[in-house]
Amino acid sequence: MFWAYCRAPQTIQLVTEARQALQNGDEKTYADKKKQLALMIFVGTFEEWEKELENKRTGEKRKETAMWRSQSHVHLNGLVVADYDHLQGDVRKIWAEAYERLSPEDKARIVLVYITPSGHGLKPVFTADPAIGNLIDNQLDFSRKLGLPLDESCKDGSRGAFMTTADDIIYINEEKLFTYEDETFSARFDALYRDGQSQATKKDNLGSEKKIIESCGPLQDNYNGMQVMEIVDKWSQQHFASEGVSRHESSILLARDLLIMLDRDQSLVLSVLKAQPWVQAIIRERGEDVERTVSDAATYLKAQESQAAKKGQPWLPKISKEMQAIVEPLNSKISILNSDADIYDQLPLDKWADELREMAQYYPCMKELFVNLHPHKLPAVLFSSGALFGTLMTRAWYHFWFDPKIMRRLNYCIFIIGDPGAGKHMIEEFYKLIADPIIQADQCMTDALNRYKESRTERTTSTKAQKAEALKKPEVGIRVHPARTATGEFIRHMLAAKEIIQGQPINLHMLSFDSELDNVNKNNKGGDWKDREIMELKAFHNEEDGQMYANQESISGMFNVYWNFIYTGTPYALHRKVNQRNFGTGMSSRLAVIPLPDRGKAKRHQEVIEGSDETLKMWAYRLDKVAGEIPIEPLNDETYEWQTEHMEIAEFNHDKADRMLLKRIPYYGIGITLPFIVMRHWEEWEQNRTLTMDDMDRRFCRMVMEIQYRSQQFFFGEMAFHYFADQDKEFVVRRRTTRYDECYRQLPEQFKAKHVIEVFGCSQPTASRNINRLLADGIIEHVDTHTYRKVLAELP
Repeated sequence: MFWAYCRAPQTIQLVTEARQALQNGDEKTYADKKKQLALMIFVGTFEEWEKELENKRTGEKRKETAMWRSQSHVHLNGLVVADYDHLQGDVRKIWAEAYERLSPEDKARIVLVYITPSGHGLKPVFTADPAIGNLIDNQLDFSRKLGLPLDESCKDGSRGAFMTTADDIIYINEEKLFTYEDETFSARFDALYRDGQSQATKKDNLGSEKKIIESCGPLQDNYNGMQVMEIVDKWSQQHFASEGVSRHESSILLARDLLIMLDRDQSLVLSVLKAQPWVQAIIRERGEDVERTVSDAATYLKAQESQAAKKGQPWLPKISKEMQAIVEPLNSKISILNSDADIYDQLPLDKWADELREMAQYYPCMKELFVNLHPHKLPAVLFSSGALFGTLMTRAWYHFWFDPKIMRRLNYCIFIIGDPGAGKHMIEEFYKLIADPIIQADQCMTDALNRYKESRTERTTSTKAQKAEALKKPEVGIRVHPARTATGEFIRHMLAAKEIIQGQPINLHMLSFDSELDNVNKNNKGGDWKDREIMELKAFHNEEDGQMYANQESISGMFNVYWNFIYTGTPYALHRKVNQRNFGTGMSSRLAVIPLPDRGKAKRHQEVIEGSDETLKMWAYRLDKVAGEIPIEPLNDETYEWQTEHMEIAEFNHDKADRMLLKRIPYYGIGITLPFIVMRHWEEWEQNRTLTMDDMDRRFCRMVMEIQYRSQQFFFGEMAFHYFADQDKEFVVRRRTTRYDECYRQLPEQFKAKHVIEVFGCSQPTASRNINRLLADGIIEHVDTHTYRKVLAELP
């Protein structure tokens, strides 16, 4: 029966679903799934005793004799179960290392070891040594030898253990597990346990978990250079200085502070709390559920953050004033030492700058772009100029390794974000130089459109003009569009900007540049721009859009969106554009948001590269003529390998947020580097329409992806994490506990039809149908004639 249950498909499904729920942060679903697993009591059996049952339908009460689970009727068999939960890392490896610490005699005492349903815990079952003491004494002694942190709440004789799958059983001695009986142990401790005395009997074991946990090392973490345990000790001395302080309330306050200080690591916070003598005291006295305390504190912090996000307000968790008083002297010292640090220091800006300055020796235009710039501003200039050069190559296309049949275009959605006065004006200067071919081509079309508008105005005021031939609106493919552009005009120009390249019509990209992202944000609130927010999303993959309006001037039909945009702005403007409320739209993974730190000083005498502006314009006009397919197989190989490596790490970490941010980065690895690679291999491209790429080109591509990846994490990593955390909370299917579930739960472990009649308050035929249905579903099983046993403690 034991193996049949562990190997049952339903057991495997419940354990799998429980672990998935825990991974998603859904504690309620995890608890519900775990409760549906069989509850095994290894440490003893129970005598038959009379229990009062209540009929839920009629309210009638009656007494029934059965082997009800109760410590007051336990008969200990001499086996002990130790619970080690919230272990960090590979639990099998942790057990293997702990097992090697045991003596041969202690190894022989083990009868079962299995991984708990959470996947992060171990439960060894071993024989007790009466000389050591009772259950908790043996647990503590064995934990010291193993070097593992014990959960002391499993000290009672009626405490059960939820079973798991056969694959999670590390070791089993079936004969001892099911037949072992130590009469010496039961004779010594049965009466004490029935009297409720399950606490440690050895003086050395009182408050011993703190020693066990500390000896294992997980509490050696520091907070701002000070050991966490030292901080907590000082906090406890100060907090309990006055009388009448609630220990339960104190544990909640301390849990909240520790979650903030320890990066919301719930398992570490739980270990710190359990290491406190006053927490151990309330565990012994009334079975305090410390795990729930930590979980409630974490839920409180998430709720506070979610509420702030819904209001569009930034929220930073702050420790309590009481805790601040402990760590404030330390913080003041650190702030003095790090007074020059800022938020951008977490990015490897120096490393990127060194690599880019080295590459400037190989790629045309880079020297001209980087001259007189602070090294930390080079990534922002690289991405913005790369996007401008790529937009000039709008008549070209390539085939990407994912779905290679699609003709990919060079698409860019670039935000350069820096504080006021950080030097965003230089991006606008480069825009005017590099985008000159487009600006000049647009000028004659803009003039024609303005002449048409003036002529229409004259028709309303001049009789002579009214008699002239009818005016025809020119079809102009104006490509540069500012924030204040009517959507109808934008679509009309986008459809008109088309050329025949190698026998097929190719839409040319629209281009928008704005030095103030707030200008775009404010135009989002009204007017005609708001319809283009969706077009911003669809532009990255040239997805299909369309319109069917009743007015005569608007164009009706479907079209694909070809639009590149580059905006500079402040962090606050970025927050108004992308925040926790609208994070799920997908804009964040399409954007390349590159920081522009406010670094360096203005120089009175700057370095001059002779003819730098002319060089940039020369290459701009050259790239404006690039057309046709560009072979990029080396870049395809590089981007595929890079993304696969990082995706494997994200999968290993079960990090949905990281997976999402990684998905579109290869497109920028190609899009930003390709214009510079074409310039570097210009002669080959001109003659053969080929690009023989080398290790430098592949390295350049990988570096661009690293910049994009780290910048995405910097600006959107926290939002992505909370997006999935909130999603898991809000879209979980809540399990409803029914009256039928409650009645099944009240049935004894072994029961007959009469028990079903009494508990469910039903007739004999109905009880028989219920039993047959439960048998067919594998929820109960036959034990003897008309006698049944629960396979599952809870109904699925």
